[in-house]
Amino acid sequence: MARKIVVSRLFGGDKVLWMILTFLAVASLLVVYSSTASLAYASYGGDTFRALFFQLGCVGAGFCIVFFFHLIDIEDYNRFARFLFWASLFCMLLIYVPGVGQKINGAYRWIKLPFGLTFQPSELLKIAIIVLLAQQLAARQKNIRQMRILPSFRPRAWREHRAENLNILFDHTLPILAPVGLACGSILAFNFSTSALLFLTCLIMLIIGRVSMREIFRILALVLVVLALAIAVMKAAGVGRVSVWEKRLGLVRVEENEKQRELADATSESSQVEQAKIAIASGGLIGKGPGNSTQRTHLPLPYSDFAYAFITEEYGFVGAALILVLYLWIFFRAVMIARRCETAFPNFLVLGLGLMIIIQAMTNMAVAVNLFPVTGQPLPIVSKGGTSIIFMCMALGIIIGVSRQLEDERQEREAAATAESDPPTEPEQTT
Repeated sequence: MARKIVVSRLFGGDKVLWMILTFLAVASLLVVYSSTASLAYASYGGDTFRALFFQLGCVGAGFCIVFFFHLIDIEDYNRFARFLFWASLFCMLLIYVPGVGQKINGAYRWIKLPFGLTFQPSELLKIAIIVLLAQQLAARQKNIRQMRILPSFRPRAWREHRAENLNILFDHTLPILAPVGLACGSILAFNFSTSALLFLTCLIMLIIGRVSMREIFRILALVLVVLALAIAVMKAAGVGRVSVWEKRLGLVRVEENEKQRELADATSESSQVEQAKIAIASGGLIGKGPGNSTQRTHLPLPYSDFAYAFITEEYGFVGAALILVLYLWIFFRAVMIARRCETAFPNFLVLGLGLMIIIQAMTNMAVAVNLFPVTGQPLPIVSKGGTSIIFMCMALGIIIGVSRQLEDERQEREAAATAESDPPTEPEQTT
């Protein structure tokens, strides 16, 4: 009994999320060990355990992160939301500093760290903007349905109602939308998919936060105009990866002979998609079994971008469906935790983080089954890598921490109610 109490105290919060995290961690180790055989001989001198030990270290660090963050009081996130955002934005800008930012796979997304390690600051920025947006939405819940988030776009309205539009700009537009714009804009140049998914998460949070649909459509119109101008400027200046985005979205015509060359090139995106289709089709109902994949030598990044295709090949439809259910279950538990929150900030925070996890997971799966253009988004917690696992575990740790705090508050109320219902016993009088 005492051991059970100690375990409950140490690993508090939603026990189902702890179980899902454990299962995904085990799946991660199996996938990485089995899928990195060709990588071991190409980069690690035949050491087939090197990638496994690296992933084991990342998973272990991820559990430590979850444990640490699930103990933090929810109000601390509210208190340090602005600092967290500006610190993560500063780290994001370091990518563009020569000698600090590192270019991998044709994109500057990483910062060099000591001991040969790298850090992807966009993962931290995603969590920071969700925390800040949850704070700003929670502070305006009393009248947010009637609130204008954007000032008028018409010059005449500015001339006639200048003071009102200035108040909207400084009271609502800059605190709510400017951080979202800075976060997505700083990521956009070399990582369009992450920027787009982050904006989608923030947009859904605005809808959940009861912003009127009229304001939502105005925000979308503004974003489309700004995005079109930004892409046009980037294309004219030769900055970013506009040509890659056009090819992925099918906006440029590709000649037949060029298509054939891409399919023959094992590193091209067309070849990746075709190899993923083969892996999924050959998996069948129960798969080929662990370690029996034949596509791992042909499928680029089977341990990362196409981890779901690799899972489908080795574990079949059953394994792929199970992984999908686990991610949906994470979001379902996040919704259940959010519904129990009595204040707006933890409610929006949990929903925002849950959305971030499920949207990234669904995007990775959609790419694997050729329902979405290649994005380079890893499968949360399962794919090989340090930064992604660490910050996905950080998000889960925050969600579990909110559930732990709700449970503690419930127990305190029950204890207080029990103390009030039990009358104090009078001491016996001696004669």
